[in-house]
Amino acid sequence: MKLISNQLNPHFKFLDSLHALKSLVVGPNHIFLNSLFEQKFSTKNIVFTNTARSALGLICETVKPDPAKKIAMPAFICAVVATPFISRGYEIEWIETDENGLIDVKDFESKAAHISMVVVPHVFGQAAPIKEITAIAKLHDIFVIEDGAHLIRQFLPGFKTVADAQILSFGREKVISCVSGGALIWPENSAYHVPFEKFKTSLQKPKISWVVRHALQPFIFSISLWWWHQGGKVIVWLARKSNILPLAVTPAEKKGQEDIAVARLGLPQKRILARQLKNFDQACIHAQAMAIAWEETLSTLWPKAHFQIPNFAFRLIVKNLSPTQKEEINYTLKQNQAPFHLSDWDGVPISPSGISYAKFKYRPGQSPQAEYFARTYLTFPTNIRTQKADIKAFAKYLNPA
Repeated sequence: MKLISNQLNPHFKFLDSLHALKSLVVGPNHIFLNSLFEQKFSTKNIVFTNTARSALGLICETVKPDPAKKIAMPAFICAVVATPFISRGYEIEWIETDENGLIDVKDFESKAAHISMVVVPHVFGQAAPIKEITAIAKLHDIFVIEDGAHLIRQFLPGFKTVADAQILSFGREKVISCVSGGALIWPENSAYHVPFEKFKTSLQKPKISWVVRHALQPFIFSISLWWWHQGGKVIVWLARKSNILPLAVTPAEKKGQEDIAVARLGLPQKRILARQLKNFDQACIHAQAMAIAWEETLSTLWPKAHFQIPNFAFRLIVKNLSPTQKEEINYTLKQNQAPFHLSDWDGVPISPSGISYAKFKYRPGQSPQAEYFARTYLTFPTNIRTQKADIKAFAKYLNPA
């Protein structure tokens, strides 16, 4: 049985992986694709970067926030969101989260006087309190960055720009994926002068090796995930050892160091992204059906758990599991060699595990709600590689008797 995962190749079936290979040699040009993306995202003020952290770096260099103040972000987040700021000499102000892992408005307000910039992510597709955060930020001259990695609000009815800038991420497990990529969107009425045309022309091209490795990734996973426990993982191991498959988070980034040069998005990645956008509505319908199927199956196993289907059914979120229960679930699946890879952020507030807390200036225990959420939630994949037959098989791996 194929491996079902939140992170490993979620948006690419075999035909999609072949398209990714084809994109290395043939497809629409930059001019056509840029025009298409401007229409899809309803703005001309958009520039595409090789990663979302590159977009954060551009914001930091453009706004030049007060170095005497801190950059705020919730204490439940991927470490690479912080590295562009730490590597430029800024310190992070970790904000407590609510019971859903989203930035806590009251804690942000209590620390606002010492903050110059705040990053607000929509964790797992749950709508963050962006309006409330922005209202407080205006009172303290704080620059607000909306992180749309898990929720692209432009695709919601009645979308309105609220933040001072928005970043999107097209990484391998995001809402829309071209394996690695990002975008910076700036409101046209912004008080900050943003040299978009300069960004588009002055950003360096990504290295050819970077472009090729990321375009190969869907194919490598597509041929290995189908027989993961029968030797497929060996292909992935060999690809990583030979540096064909890049790490999602590098050892340097775990120490708060920026490790990927800021560059524009490669043309093959833009072609892959265009295909993903074309299939987005169909993928959302599928995701909704999978989320409902997961909830029906899991509610019989864990009747006391809380289930949430966020916007676009990015994943099914299961909350209110006890830390012990979550550990037992993951242990049982591993012992039974279940073809489900449910690991998200490793049960730690600032993921992945193994980051240098000293470099990120986070003290374990300082955000108890964020840490508790990290230990008590699970998310279940709803992507196109997940089918109802896979969901039905889940219970037998958890309770093989």
